[in-house]
Amino acid sequence: MWREWRALGISLGKLLDECPAFSGVAVTMTGELADCFATRAEGVANILEQLTSILPASMVRVYCVDGTWKTVSQSARDPWSVSASNWHGLARFATRFIGKRSCLLVDTGSTTTDLIPILNGQIELEARTDSQRLQAGALVYTGVERSNVAAIINDVTLFGSLCPVMNEQFATIRDVYLWLRELNDEPDNFETADNKPATRNAARYRLARIVGEDGSTLSDTDIDRIAEQIAAAQTKLIAKAFAKLSASAAKKQSKQSKNSAVQAPKGNNSSPHAFECIAISGHGDFLVEAALAACGWDGERIRLQELLGPELSRCAPAYAIATLASDELSEE
Repeated sequence: MWREWRALGISLGKLLDECPAFSGVAVTMTGELADCFATRAEGVANILEQLTSILPASMVRVYCVDGTWKTVSQSARDPWSVSASNWHGLARFATRFIGKRSCLLVDTGSTTTDLIPILNGQIELEARTDSQRLQAGALVYTGVERSNVAAIINDVTLFGSLCPVMNEQFATIRDVYLWLRELNDEPDNFETADNKPATRNAARYRLARIVGEDGSTLSDTDIDRIAEQIAAAQTKLIAKAFAKLSASAAKKQSKQSKNSAVQAPKGNNSSPHAFECIAISGHGDFLVEAALAACGWDGERIRLQELLGPELSRCAPAYAIATLASDELSEE
């Protein structure tokens, strides 16, 4: 987005040309924070402008972070109400699989991880903006592709002693999971730190650079250990957010049980103990599972990948918004 933002309208036009017939477009956006835009308001306005360059504004409705909808002009006048609203739409959609249970929805994508508490079938998160969600632990700015390795770990063990990680964009977390075979090779994908293929062999050289070596000086075992340490550090980031949200949810449940007949959920799960189940979305499910294992949590999983298929799970927020809009139109 930050490199090719001017081509958004053209890309959307090509995508819509391949779609079946439709009567409207439901929008949720997350690219308005890209640093090609000076402000969020500018980002929202630009995205809407490009969208309406290929579609009549009357066909477009924009999802708000409070679950309501706005027109294009309303959205442009109130940009913060529609920016980064994708997580809320996904959570509303997920409640149809969760019911009235207390659940933590975890959506891990290429760049971020959203953790959304759903208690008794309702979204229980007062935070709305990205900064508020970061503070609450509901947004962890780490995913399974684009995150800079140097932002995840400060040093790794190399040749028997600690070696600081170079604070440079030499490798991303995608390289870690390519090497560990959690992600498949994509030889035609060049969105990497060195603009070389997203393959396991190329990842070897990118990972070696973060400790001042190169792919020819380190053995497979050395790369294994480096990748495993980085993956473990990222797992701890997600596990920490789990614990924080669980503690917050437990406090709310305790307050509810004192004021009513509501009882805290029961089960053999030890942590995060406030939730009866975990709903997992996105293509970073292996990272979520690692974090749950680190927490010692062994409760029920609701996997959107199994319910929707891998392609829809990967773009679950967009699918969720389309489904919510379609359902509401059918009720009108």
